[in-house]
Amino acid sequence: MCAGIAGMSFVPKLFRLLAILSLFGREWVCADAVMNFTVVSQPIELRYGEVYNRLHSEGPWTDHLLPRDVIQRYADGKKQMAITGFTLDMIRRLPDGSESRVKLSDHYLHHYILYFGRETAIQHLVQRAINDPHLNHMLTGCHGMRGMGLRAHNNHLRAAGASPADIEGVGFGSAAGAEYRHNEQRFEAPFRLIVAKPEVWLPTFHIINTKDDARTVSPLLECPCTPQRMIDPAAGTIDGKRPDPHFGCSENFAATGNAACNLSTYKGGWRCCEHDMFLVDTSKECRFPDCREKTKDKVFMQFTFSYEDATPETRNLEPGACCDTTSDGQGFGNIEHDVPACPKGTPVDECLYVTESVQPVAYFYSDSDPQATYGASDLVDLVFASPHLHWAGISIELIDDATNKTLCEVHRSDDGKGGVLYGNSSEAGNENGYLVGLTTCIWGPAEAPRFKRSHLLRARSVYNATEYHTGVMSLWLTNVAAVKANSTGVFV
Repeated sequence: MCAGIAGMSFVPKLFRLLAILSLFGREWVCADAVMNFTVVSQPIELRYGEVYNRLHSEGPWTDHLLPRDVIQRYADGKKQMAITGFTLDMIRRLPDGSESRVKLSDHYLHHYILYFGRETAIQHLVQRAINDPHLNHMLTGCHGMRGMGLRAHNNHLRAAGASPADIEGVGFGSAAGAEYRHNEQRFEAPFRLIVAKPEVWLPTFHIINTKDDARTVSPLLECPCTPQRMIDPAAGTIDGKRPDPHFGCSENFAATGNAACNLSTYKGGWRCCEHDMFLVDTSKECRFPDCREKTKDKVFMQFTFSYEDATPETRNLEPGACCDTTSDGQGFGNIEHDVPACPKGTPVDECLYVTESVQPVAYFYSDSDPQATYGASDLVDLVFASPHLHWAGISIELIDDATNKTLCEVHRSDDGKGGVLYGNSSEAGNENGYLVGLTTCIWGPAEAPRFKRSHLLRARSVYNATEYHTGVMSLWLTNVAAVKANSTGVFV
């Protein structure tokens, strides 16, 4: 805290101290002050039942520019931005100029991904994504959450002899869906997301318009495959295209017979939830195949980022390689799975569906990931873990497989304090029946678990199986920081 302002308590939950005050007509700023800025997306326009799932690059490019003072602060490259955390919300702009928060029963956020970088580099990224459908999916899908899409793009540029300026950029984000308002995205010092010469931001959003659904919890959030989807198991296609992400259940998970592992048994989920698809039977709900007679609704995503200047002590974050309970290797597997309903007559407290997987904590060089630059025995600190469950989720654990120690755990509880929060009102952020919050685990340098990159972690999820659910997820979105030896040979 700055000298002379002890006792002033105006620290937001997400951010460290923002200590900017006016005193005797002058502004004084703490040397270690955390700054922040807010950006708002371009409009997202959808009809009822329609899906938005793409890089959000429509409209004027100026909409993607960061505030001028932020750009100028880092323009000469002498300093780097260190992101300490962020919050987000979905809003609607009203005719009188005011704003209102959008409820989950109105528009459902499936996930988001964020890219920061220099303007020319991000423009190049967008152009390549337009011309390369595979890269586009890597940027907008599960790989994007792990930064794999941006990494693949940068490796392509290096191989083509691009200048270092074209390769700058950072990608981060979350599978956070309904829980995004109660899913703290914050990093303890000295762990930060470092960005060089930030000029623009480019988001990916996956959003579903559920506004006209009268049911307490809209089943559209489970992305049902409608009769309009042309699924051809023999050709391996949906609507004439191969599903991306491809089906990728681990051998152990596939052996359970889960319907989400194979196109021939696929009932619903991400693969039937692509951009411009409808999740309602348009032959019954609409007069035209594209439902053009229905009114488009318009919403915006709003982000507030907290940041500071990176210092020599700042430790950059990278995505972890764990966990997805449909995988057994580095990174995601199938990403999603179904929850089969229990046989009739099963007692409610016994009607559960459990998934489990074991995966390495961080990425390292292997035949399956030749782009990795680290070895299996290199050390990392686990500094952030964000759980992700869908509606009907009860609990998820992150466990050290060697010691069986629980590193992070959340569960549904009657008092809502177990870390899995369900809503009980009509307010935005507390929507009745919806899963509205998942508590993250955040470690500082003193308590962060330290592992070799190949060290195995176990994830275990539990779902309520009184009804069948499609396209649910059982994920941990983790961040790790590489451990390096200092000048005295001590690992830090």
